Amino acid sequence: MKSIKLSYIEKIQKATMRIFEAEDEDYPDRRIVSINNRAIQHWLEKITSNVDEQNVILTIIKNNNFNDKDLTFKPICDELRKEGYEIIEEEV
Repeated sequence: MKSIKLSYIEKIQKATMRIFEAEDEDYPDRRIVSINNRAIQHWLEKITSNVDEQNVILTIIKNNNFNDKDLTFKPICDELRKEGYEIIEEEV
């Protein structure tokens, strides 16, 4: 079974939201967009080296960014579990 740390899901989700906010401005700051895109790619590489799987993960996260029924990471995690991923929660 493939596994993903919950902290990576959180980091990728926050970076996609920062990109959305930056692109929503009248004059988007491309530095913010490029920095966050590089960060997302870095975290996806830590999860898997398969580009198709990276695209699936990123699509699931982006599609659930604006889920207003459940404002937690549960919808993202449920979708990833359907794709065969195990979500690992680290203890602090």
